[in-house]
Amino acid sequence: MIDRIDETLFDALERVRDVGPLGTDDEASDERRDDDAVRTDGGSDGWTDAESPTSRTLHGVVHGQDGPYACGEGGLLLGRDDEWTILLERGPGVSDNTLRDIAATDDGCRVWFAGDSGALGYYDVADGHLSDYTAPMEKTSTWEAIAVAGPTGEEHVRIANGSGEVLDCTVEDGCPVWGDVVEPGGGSTIPGVTAGPNGFYAIDTSGGAYREPATLSGESDASDDTEDAGDEWEHIGVRNAEVDFQDVWAGDDEVFIAGADGIAYWYDPDCENWTPLHVGQGALQAIRARGSDTLAVATGGRLYEREASIRWTELESPTEKSLFGLALARSSADVDDGLATAPLDVAVGAGGVVLERDRSDR
Repeated sequence: MIDRIDETLFDALERVRDVGPLGTDDEASDERRDDDAVRTDGGSDGWTDAESPTSRTLHGVVHGQDGPYACGEGGLLLGRDDEWTILLERGPGVSDNTLRDIAATDDGCRVWFAGDSGALGYYDVADGHLSDYTAPMEKTSTWEAIAVAGPTGEEHVRIANGSGEVLDCTVEDGCPVWGDVVEPGGGSTIPGVTAGPNGFYAIDTSGGAYREPATLSGESDASDDTEDAGDEWEHIGVRNAEVDFQDVWAGDDEVFIAGADGIAYWYDPDCENWTPLHVGQGALQAIRARGSDTLAVATGGRLYEREASIRWTELESPTEKSLFGLALARSSADVDDGLATAPLDVAVGAGGVVLERDRSDR
């Protein structure tokens, strides 16, 4: 008898748990369907956990002419058409050296990537051609970051390593021409470098930020003095920086640095002034802006979006895995000659996680 009573109570508790203490069965079912919908679409903020073809960590992502590309552990290169697929299993040198960063030409027709043991190469989007330029200038240390400016075949490239060095490269007659190797700072690791309209920017782990002006980097009206451009990096901050820097991004009239402890720094080139911003929790790993959109990703699967000049909101995320790379959707205004665009914001990270947000209505 006692066993039967216990079974009856158990059944009743299960019934209460399923139906809820208030409301009808239909109301409870509707609530459960709503909850399921939230879990499926990654939350009201629209981020979804895309199906990834790998469990290897992905460190960087960028939009090419035909869609996003991501690089990561073991020399992995992924591309996305209707779905994400593996393009390279073992990197540009058919080795398993991890690729740390990825960048695309202005027209998106060529994707460059760099990483461990001097790994360096590019992938031509149109024909799938791979070129390996590993260990340029006999440099075999880890490339931490890469930035590209200009169209395919005329691009200017900056590659930075863990020894605080930046190698400049210009593509001439279809072939890379290597310039000087310089140290913008004091030799600290350079985890981020980016190409902006006003030149190249770099950061190091000593809290330094540096700029190479556009006229020297070859982006506009370059003269015969460009072979000495690598010597012209100028220190522009950051005064009293209190966190480690992870990433840098530059736009028309502002520069962002992503740092530890949820801190970002915003730079106003006109006033030559840096302002610290509290974004949220976790170590910020990447920050990007496009138009009115500014987003950052961090450890623990955190996603942040700037709502106003100083206010940031944490978005609902479908993962708790740390995110390391971020690429924002391109619009038709971002590319020339009617090139294809990909209406997706993409974040990548640990364990091969790939998050997407459809921005076709942007």
